[in-house]
Amino acid sequence: MRVLITTDFYLPTLGGVTTVVLNERSTLTKLGHEVRLLTIGPRRTSYYEDGVYHLHASPVKLFPDSSMTFSYHDPLLAEILAWKPEVVHSNNEFFTMGYARRIAKALGVRLVHTCHTDFTRYNEQMRIRHHLWDQLMGLVVKRRVRFSDLLISPSEAHRSMLCRYGIAKEMVVLPSGIELERFSLPPLEHTLDALRMSLGLVSSDFVLMSVSRLAAEKRLNLTIDAFFLLTVLHKEAKLVIVGGGPKEASLKKQVRDLGLEKQVIFTGFVAPADIPLYYHIADLFVSSSIRESQGLGFIEAMAASLPVLLQEDGSLGFSIEEEACGYLYGEERQFVHLVDRLMADRAKLQSMGRSAKEASQRFSLMQWAQTLSSYLAGETTFEEGLQTNH
Repeated sequence: MRVLITTDFYLPTLGGVTTVVLNERSTLTKLGHEVRLLTIGPRRTSYYEDGVYHLHASPVKLFPDSSMTFSYHDPLLAEILAWKPEVVHSNNEFFTMGYARRIAKALGVRLVHTCHTDFTRYNEQMRIRHHLWDQLMGLVVKRRVRFSDLLISPSEAHRSMLCRYGIAKEMVVLPSGIELERFSLPPLEHTLDALRMSLGLVSSDFVLMSVSRLAAEKRLNLTIDAFFLLTVLHKEAKLVIVGGGPKEASLKKQVRDLGLEKQVIFTGFVAPADIPLYYHIADLFVSSSIRESQGLGFIEAMAASLPVLLQEDGSLGFSIEEEACGYLYGEERQFVHLVDRLMADRAKLQSMGRSAKEASQRFSLMQWAQTLSSYLAGETTFEEGLQTNH
């Protein structure tokens, strides 16, 4: 089967959508499908390279880490139509979805769409009431997905949001899989020692790790504020922030203002192949995000035997506290109390790490890819999908 994947976010952007798209391309190829991608940018000219169609980017950017284009007659579209994909899988509701819809309609093939983003209170900086934002995004998303043949939601919590928007399209819940082995197999110790040295870490440090796109919805500013209080008790605590994004400069300023330059380490963009190394030098994974649609970073950390300290776990489909692989916290003092408890009880920390690894096993990448393949091909009915996912 020839599969065209469309996405607004792609390398070098590091984020959940990029990770899912890369995993999908890799696993569907292993299953025998011919897979190509369509994205926008990063150049001002269109080009095709290594199975990826890059439509030329507009100088105008709505988001710092994704591009858009106003070219509706790009010559690459003729090349895509000549390739004749048998199904189109779109992954964003905005820029590339228009092209996905046009290509699917021109060829008379299925358009399957995955809704990745929880738009509810997506931007906490907005000066309008959240329910008005929710209503607006509901209208926008409902209109954008109306031509799709099937909607895929990565979690029950996310599906509830789509239902609240009044979307009545056929919909299935399919949590995104990850390549667990990449994260669970421990790297060579000398490799980890070299990484620790490059980051200025020593053996006595207790390392808290954040891996995400540095964007407003990830609320890393709150993680930094909570970590500041922790450092009053524990000077040996270090916070390593892995990733890049539009909020990097403001987060670095926050760290300088708090006098935490020696205890908070920014890595900048890290190649996806190197991400597992960072999990294995950490003691605890932390996140202040409350709007994850699938929590891929949480799963990666757990696969690497890291306990997780989160503000929500609704994206995972299970309770991290019931599974004994982490804690939920509500405010800064609770963050400090929980980390302090784990720093004092290494046996508890290790036990939670083992439970985290076990809990991650339900997110097998190949199992996800096989189910996704059946949805793309139209081989699994809507009713069968509901039975499978419940």
